[in-house]
Amino acid sequence: MLKTILKPHGFLSIKLKETKSQHLVAQLNINKKNGLFLIDTGASNSCISLDKEGYFSIKRTQDELEISGAGSEKLKAKPSTSSTIEYKETFLLKLKFFLLEMNAINSSLSEQGSTTIDGIIGADFLKRTNAIIDYKSKNLFLKL
Repeated sequence: MLKTILKPHGFLSIKLKETKSQHLVAQLNINKKNGLFLIDTGASNSCISLDKEGYFSIKRTQDELEISGAGSEKLKAKPSTSSTIEYKETFLLKLKFFLLEMNAINSSLSEQGSTTIDGIIGADFLKRTNAIIDYKSKNLFLKL
């Protein structure tokens, strides 16, 4: 239903999958490499797992920042230069990701029987694309 309303207004539809842990994930291409990304409206910035830096050809800057997670813990994040994000063959935008150690996140997802992720799509991406999530149909709509 929502798709028929939004498509004529220039929105692109991305099919989401629900994991066993009830998270929504999307297959996206970062610098022409396919990966699985958790859609997280509560994350202010989009992140890529530090161990995927080479796979996605991420170029980091020299700075290292301390950022806050959902709890009170501080995380060390490495900012990167802009990377391209595509869905299938459609260019979405360029975005600066943070490289982040995601072993704890992926361990938690595995323990819940879910697939591990390559990164997180956060509010920086969602705001810039005027994203709308249709939870019923499991679609992410983006206005580019």
